[in-house]
Amino acid sequence: ISIAALLLLLFVTYPQTTQSFTSGGLTKQRNKTIIKMGGWSETWKDILNGGSKRWKVDDVEAKQKALSHITDATSTSSDTPLRILCPLAGDDQFVHYAWSQGHDVTAIDIVPDALKAMRFQFGENNKEDWSSTSNNNGGVVWKHKSGRATLYEGDMLMKRPELQSSFDVVYDKDSFGALSLEMRQPYCQRLSEFTKSNGIVYVEVKNKESGREFGPPYHVERNDLMEDTSFGGAFDYVNALGEVYPLNMGGMRQMGHILRRGLRK
Repeated sequence: ISIAALLLLLFVTYPQTTQSFTSGGLTKQRNKTIIKMGGWSETWKDILNGGSKRWKVDDVEAKQKALSHITDATSTSSDTPLRILCPLAGDDQFVHYAWSQGHDVTAIDIVPDALKAMRFQFGENNKEDWSSTSNNNGGVVWKHKSGRATLYEGDMLMKRPELQSSFDVVYDKDSFGALSLEMRQPYCQRLSEFTKSNGIVYVEVKNKESGREFGPPYHVERNDLMEDTSFGGAFDYVNALGEVYPLNMGGMRQMGHILRRGLRK
């Protein structure tokens, strides 16, 4: 499956009216935008069975660098616990790595197999170490026995009042740059709700040598992040980190940025 087809399967909207339209597997409705699992479940099965990794970066050194940038940006010592949100996380190793360093982590993803794979990173005693409850919107919430890891199995774009102003940090690896333009506003709106005043967003995006007008993955620069309909409505730009680690994808560079949540009025 191509990267473009992969994201068309992942980021679609669930039709709740007859006034929706569908084009190339992408559905948009007039009154609400949410993420639907679609064919992403089958894609994850392929990944977990040894197929193409797509955009996955299974390199713990990259996760160590990300956490170092985060602690630098928050002006905290490396042993000060942070509450970190990882939206559209898949089975990103960063979640377990940050947890292993003493931080409190919350991940959100719609694919059960991805979060199941993530739970196994915490140890083989899956059933003993994790408990699950159903929430009101039909998803599942998994909690680790340590009390410092929570996995939401459900739609990232749904309102979650229990997460309001909860996080010191958002770790976004390629999520913003994978979303179609109309999906960015509701995504950033949720992150603005979930992030504490003065909390930060660590975001990784792709810098493309060619085909910048096409995506996903989309070519993303500072101005794209800071559009009023994106992060610019609630966040301030803090720092450009440059290339955060090399990619094995020709013509693309992995770039990092730091944003900060403004004070709530």
